[in-house]
Amino acid sequence: MSAPEIGWLDRTLEREARRRRASSTVRRRRLVMLEMAAAVAGCIAGYLLLVDHLRHFEVALAANILGFLGVDRISGVLGNAFVVFGPGMEPVVAEMSGSCTILSSVLALTALAAVALRERPQALFGLLAACFFILVANQVRLVLSLLAGRFFAVDALIFFHDWIGSALNFAYTLFGLLIMIGLTMYDAQLAEQDRSGRHTADRPAAWARPGLGHRVPVEAEPKAPRVRVAAFVHRRILPKALSRRLAQNRERRRIDYRVGHEGPGRRAEIVRGLAAKGLSVHTATLLAVAQYETEPLVLDALADAVAERQWEPLHSADVLALRLWARAWLMRAPQQRPSTGRLIAVTGAGGPAGVAVIHALRAAGEDVLALDANPDAVGLRLAGHAAVLPRADQPGYADALIALIAEHRPAALVCTVAEEYAALAPLTDRLAELGTRTWLPEHADVCLDKVEFAAALHAAGVAHPMTAATPEEAIRVPGPWVIKPARGRGSRDVMFADNLRELAHALETVPDAIVQTRLTGREFTADALIDRDGTMVACVPRWREETRGGISVQGTTFTSDAVAEAVAATLRAVRHAGPANVQGFVADSGEVTVVEVNPRFSGGLPLTLAAGADVVNTYVKGILEPDAKLPALSFQDGLRMARHFSEVFYSAEETAAPAVTSESELAR
Repeated sequence: MSAPEIGWLDRTLEREARRRRASSTVRRRRLVMLEMAAAVAGCIAGYLLLVDHLRHFEVALAANILGFLGVDRISGVLGNAFVVFGPGMEPVVAEMSGSCTILSSVLALTALAAVALRERPQALFGLLAACFFILVANQVRLVLSLLAGRFFAVDALIFFHDWIGSALNFAYTLFGLLIMIGLTMYDAQLAEQDRSGRHTADRPAAWARPGLGHRVPVEAEPKAPRVRVAAFVHRRILPKALSRRLAQNRERRRIDYRVGHEGPGRRAEIVRGLAAKGLSVHTATLLAVAQYETEPLVLDALADAVAERQWEPLHSADVLALRLWARAWLMRAPQQRPSTGRLIAVTGAGGPAGVAVIHALRAAGEDVLALDANPDAVGLRLAGHAAVLPRADQPGYADALIALIAEHRPAALVCTVAEEYAALAPLTDRLAELGTRTWLPEHADVCLDKVEFAAALHAAGVAHPMTAATPEEAIRVPGPWVIKPARGRGSRDVMFADNLRELAHALETVPDAIVQTRLTGREFTADALIDRDGTMVACVPRWREETRGGISVQGTTFTSDAVAEAVAATLRAVRHAGPANVQGFVADSGEVTVVEVNPRFSGGLPLTLAAGADVVNTYVKGILEPDAKLPALSFQDGLRMARHFSEVFYSAEETAAPAVTSESELAR
């Protein structure tokens, strides 16, 4: 074709396209005009057919309401008008005109629903709700107008009905329209919201990918669609309204990636809940979490949940992929943080608290100098450096410690044995001269002496079991009793008595004994960290479900405002700063009673650390930066701990020798 012919063809096609667009617009405009004309005709016909019936109905309804309220001298006997006798018994006939009824408003809303909202099945329910609201509002308007004429004057009736009533008529018609639109346009899908309706636009960037990146592999030749019974039932058998409602309910129950705005602990809990319903139920979501989640706590929860359901049959390749990922995650090499280049000294390396502190410091990249009086203390084998010291109550302790600090020059000293505080306190200045910072509680002795501790709590009004320090006072303590040393630790020499004979025997057996009322309820322990200004940085309570030798071997973290308040009040009463372990009972009534405070890290510290509250490294930050404000720590609620034995092997020749073995060596 030549260029003129091509140009003519293009112009012809363009004119034809414009004609078709214009023709479609004209047809649509005509349909709209027909719908509007039908709506107007329907409103006029409905008004003419129903106005008299509605006038009689509303007059009778208003008269019955006034009769029920006990108002006299107002009658609806005329059928389409009221007879009202004013305050001076002057009669007036108040006619119920067509404009006073709800008919105009109802017809307008009906026309709107029929023309604009007819494709939504819930429009009928919205229209009925709006009409009911308008009827109630109009009845209130009529009753108030009649009461104004009955008790004030006929002019008041006219004023209220014609002026104030007109404004009310406009207002309740508008509200009826909003009610209908709100109920009709409502959509139960929560596409970008969680189950509680909160927007999730602030979820982490890793969760922001549509569908969480779960991609279906593209095949060269698509397979023929399978016959799905559920889809067939929804499409061919169930009514559309019922199918849509079921789909919306299912969508509300879905969680998928809309949990991204939750914290790590909550996300881990949700992942465990999804896996518990079956790996084949939420496979896409679980795979998406494995692909895009970056928080190790959540990934650990997912891998553990998948490993616990190895008994499930393989339903698809996705489930197999999920299991392979979980196996790889559980077998991964532990990731070590980069070294900080600092050395931290830890005393009491043989105790459970010392071992937990060493593990926490090494996991944070710190180099550790483990110190203990026992050459076979297990913590000496867990740290990068180790040395044996004399006991803190022996004469050579101070010189031996100073010699070790001068040799290794640690940046900080963490004491996990409260009985060492008295020996360490006079050495803080000498340690500071060697570049080693410490943070020792100034009033630890109040916690170590149970008699003084009981007096401090009694003075502060903190609930504490009744305590007696002498046999004479013990008679006045209600039984049953618990008898313990006034300065004991680790449940050593603790005895129980149910009668006076057992009480007398216990008082003779336990050295320097005190007597307390034995509490009932559920026993708890709370690991706390108090900043230097008295602010409680962390409080992680746990139930003491099983103990061995005074050390918790099984427990569960929990959240309780009452326990947190009791812990804070207790530590304020003893003026404590630093790490602490508060023990007590929660009665069946919910009352919290504190039994004792250990002004140090506890033996159950691993559960607190696993729950996310890193009190150890936060405490070290407080040691190294005494003027810094320590950050508040949170923890995972409902985390359980079950302890097991673990072994460390070393030859007899590797037993660490004491740093200083005799006074003669000190003189060299």
